[in-house]
Amino acid sequence: MVEKVGYREELERDYDRILFLAPTRRLSDKTQVFPLEQNDSVRTRLTHSYEVSNLARSIGTQLAYEHSELFEGNGLDKRNSQLTRSLPSLLAAIGLAHDLGNPPFGHQGETAIQDWFKANKENVFSYTEETMPLYYNDFLNFDGNSQTIRLLTQLQILNDKFGINLTYATLAALLKYPQSSTHIASTKQSIEEWKKSHGEEEQCPISDVTWKKHGYFYSEEYLVQDVWCETGLREGFVTQ
Repeated sequence: MVEKVGYREELERDYDRILFLAPTRRLSDKTQVFPLEQNDSVRTRLTHSYEVSNLARSIGTQLAYEHSELFEGNGLDKRNSQLTRSLPSLLAAIGLAHDLGNPPFGHQGETAIQDWFKANKENVFSYTEETMPLYYNDFLNFDGNSQTIRLLTQLQILNDKFGINLTYATLAALLKYPQSSTHIASTKQSIEEWKKSHGEEEQCPISDVTWKKHGYFYSEEYLVQDVWCETGLREGFVTQ
């Protein structure tokens, strides 16, 4: 895609679309912390997200102007794009969106959702397999980061089936834990099965997951695979 001179760049459009989302406004009803202050100026998830976005944009601006050599060969010139516009916009967008999927009360809210599904899984989930399918870990190990991806690509709709139509760059940058709930569950299951058959004393050849948290649900796996294909990234990818 070639940028039109004099118009918003695609990454700037990503930021604007996130800014005007109803879920972004609803962050004002979620508290970031409970400071027990004597006034009503409580820091909410919304004010926190604005601050993170602002700081991220500043970091992007400094990188673009003072360390542009880090981004040589990025192909922006072929798209009539400018690093000094695209990089700050990209970082501002993911800074603004980073908490969108978090439930009320943050990590405690995640734990409450996980505990409810674990306590009620026999009544909620139906399956004929001997063991519960791994994709139910979307619920059993609910994560706000994965919910952010789901919200932006599935639950919010502009005029088609692609959510709010964010660029591959923004979607890839939002995946701060590039692994799925299913990947974590299957890896841990393989390690447990190996230890049962070989004993705890032997060193398991199967590598454990890099992070305890996941960045996308099974339900969005096909979308993320598309992001991997377009960006050259992959599940569990870690840069040195």
